[in-house]
Amino acid sequence: MTGTKKSAKKCLSIVFTAAFIFLMAAAIIPGVHGASAVDLGSAGNFVSLTKSGISTTGTTTITGDIGTSPIAASAITGFGLSKDPSTQFSTSSLVTGRAYAADYTAPTPALLTTAVSNMESAYTSAAGQVPPSATELYAGNLGGRTLAPGVYKWSTGVLVPASTVLTLDAQGNGGAFWVFQVAGDFTMNSASQVALINGARAENVYWQIAGPSGAIIGSGAHAEGIILTQKAITLNSGASLHGRALAQTAVTLIANTVTAPTATRVPNIVPTASASTTTSSLGTDPGQTVTTSMTYDATNPGQTTSITPVSTEKTNTMLKLNVGGDSAVYMAEVTGTENDGLVVTGVIADGPGQGIKQPPGTVYQYVDLRPAQFVPIDHAVISFTIPVSWFESNGISPHDVVLNYLDGNVWTASPTTLVRTTNGLVYFSAASPGFSRLAIIAHFPSDVSLANATAPLETQPQKAPAVTATTIPSVPQPTAKSPVPFWLPVTAVFGVLLFMGVLTRRNE
Repeated sequence: MTGTKKSAKKCLSIVFTAAFIFLMAAAIIPGVHGASAVDLGSAGNFVSLTKSGISTTGTTTITGDIGTSPIAASAITGFGLSKDPSTQFSTSSLVTGRAYAADYTAPTPALLTTAVSNMESAYTSAAGQVPPSATELYAGNLGGRTLAPGVYKWSTGVLVPASTVLTLDAQGNGGAFWVFQVAGDFTMNSASQVALINGARAENVYWQIAGPSGAIIGSGAHAEGIILTQKAITLNSGASLHGRALAQTAVTLIANTVTAPTATRVPNIVPTASASTTTSSLGTDPGQTVTTSMTYDATNPGQTTSITPVSTEKTNTMLKLNVGGDSAVYMAEVTGTENDGLVVTGVIADGPGQGIKQPPGTVYQYVDLRPAQFVPIDHAVISFTIPVSWFESNGISPHDVVLNYLDGNVWTASPTTLVRTTNGLVYFSAASPGFSRLAIIAHFPSDVSLANATAPLETQPQKAPAVTATTIPSVPQPTAKSPVPFWLPVTAVFGVLLFMGVLTRRNE
C-alpha cells in the first residue's frame, strides 16, 4: 500500500512538473515569434485609399485603383477625372486603374465604406503585433542599415537620411514579413531608398505610422511596402512607392510613381445586374490588360461568387541577376515586369562619354550596364566591388564611395551602402532607376556638393586617411531579440529543477 501511495505521488509530481514547464514555455516562447501578415481586407484592392482626399501636381503615374471615402470625388484633385457612363467610377490618364469616391452611384459607396473600415482594422492589427523583435533600434535612424524580418517598434519617429539605403533582407525566405510600428512620423529624406533583397517582397512590408504628419517620402526617394498612417502620406517631387498608400486623412502626390505590389486581391468591379458577367482591366503594368470573368450576387453588393481567370497578368517581379562582363558590377536585383530571361552585361567604359562632364571625385571605374533587351524596369539594386588596394593607394575611405548613373547627360548620385569587406574586396550596394552608364567614384560630401555633380572637376578633393581591410567596418546586422530578459528563462529552469528535487526528496 505504501509503495502504491509513493508511486501515485511520483506520478502526480511528474504531471505537475510537466504542466509547470509547459506554462513557463508558453510565457517564454512568444518572445521569439516574428512578424506576420496584416489582413488588408478590401483595402488591398487599392494602391491608394484615403478618408480626406488624394491630390497630385505634375506628371504622376499610378498603377492600381484609388479611392476616397467618406469625402466626395471633388477631393480627388489634379487627375482630370472622367466619369464612366455607369457613374460608378472615373478614369484618368494618370491612373492605370479606376478612381472611386463616396458620392458615386451605388454600390460604390458601400464598397468604399467597407474598404475604409478594413484599412482602419489593418492599421490596428499592425500596431498590435507583439512582441517586437527590437525596440528603439538605432534610435530610429535607419540609414545604411540592413534589417532581418521581424516586428520593429519605436516610441519616436523613424528616419532614412538623404542618399542612404535601408535594406530589408529576407534571407531567402519569400514569405518573410516586416512590421514597423512607429509612434512618430516616418521620414525618408531626398534620394534615400528602401531596398528589398534575397526574396523580400513589398506586399510583406507594413509601415504602421501614428505620427502627426504621417509618412513623408522625400524628393527622388523610393519606398517599398504597405504604408498605413493615422494621418497623411506625402510623396515629394520625383519620389516613388512600390506598395500601397493607405491614409486615414489625405495623400499628397507631386510628380510621383506609385505602383501596387501585386495584382488586386478582389477586383473593384461593381455589379450592374444580378448574375451578370463583366470584364475589367486589372493589369499592374501600364498597357497590360487582364481579362477576368466575374459573376455577382446583386443582393449582396460586392460579393463575388466565382472568379475565372481568362488570361495571365504580368506582375512586378524581383530578379537577382548575375552580371557578365569585366566590370566591378557583379549582380543586379531588378524590379519590373516581363523580366523573364533578362540578361545583363557590365562592360568597362573608357570615360563619361562624348560631351558628358566627369562627376566630381576620384573615379574608380565607368561601367556600361545594359540588358540584352530593354524591358519595363521600376528600379534596380546594383552590387559592385572595389579592391582594398585601390583605397590604400589613393588614400581614400570606402565610406566616400558613391555610384552615379547617367540620366540623359546629367550624373545623379545613387544611395550607396558599404556592405562588407572580404578577401581584399570591399562590397557595395546602390540603388538605380534602371540601366545606364555608371560611374563608381569616391566622393567627398564635405568638399563637393552633390548639387554640382554636373560641373567639371577642376581640383581633386582632399584625400582621406588610408584604410586597410581590417579597419573597414561592415554595416551592423541586427538580429531579432526576444523582449524576455535573459535571466527569466534561466531562473525558470533553475526553479523547475529545484522544485522537482524537493518533490523527489519528499516522496522518498
